[in-house]
Amino acid sequence: MPTALMFASESGITVNGPLKVASFKLFGITFNLTESIIVQWFVILILLAVVLIITRNLKVIPETKRQVAAEWIVEFFRGTVSGTMGAKYKVHITYFAALFCFIMINNLMGLLGLRNPTADVSVTGAFAIITFCMVQYNKAKTGKFKGFMKSFVDPMPFMLPFNIIGEFANPLALTLRLFGNMVAGMVIGSLIYFALGHFAILVPAVASLYFDIFSAVMQAYIFMMLSMSYITSADCGEE
Repeated sequence: MPTALMFASESGITVNGPLKVASFKLFGITFNLTESIIVQWFVILILLAVVLIITRNLKVIPETKRQVAAEWIVEFFRGTVSGTMGAKYKVHITYFAALFCFIMINNLMGLLGLRNPTADVSVTGAFAIITFCMVQYNKAKTGKFKGFMKSFVDPMPFMLPFNIIGEFANPLALTLRLFGNMVAGMVIGSLIYFALGHFAILVPAVASLYFDIFSAVMQAYIFMMLSMSYITSADCGEE
């Protein structure tokens, strides 16, 4: 089970944050090297290895199942991004493919006995901040300065405080949705193990299929789709 969950027959289950591996100071600021960061480095290496393997010796006409799989993955993300955001946003295909794969693999780290980095709110918050920046950039790019400022008082000037709250509510929702679902899956799975004790064989295995695999993939997909939706809705040039 993930290292964030600690078992005790009398005290029950304790949920802790990521382990702090090391600390160092830079310009007077203390930085912590945590378990979440190390696991994410490991995920990056996994993705790099997969990309190098499936893109090796590609042919114009596919001759291997490996190339067929690689082309299917590319077409899947191309169709998903173009179908959701429109052809004008095809430049984002690579980013959203990388985002989905990175979040999904992070979500699946519990299967290796590691702590899911996405069960750390600072990690999910970083993903949400990237989406927030892309939303603001797209709004400024498509609406210019006038359209960007007008979006905060649309449709009436008294909506200004509500629109500002809404701008920050979206990344907050993205952060807590992914974080909450991954922590909930870890806790529920651990409760099942803890409750069944020595009989924890079949039921936890079935629960793991949902919380560790299905939910991990779905949460990555939902995060990607919501990010695309927020960015597209910020297009001020479609009015």
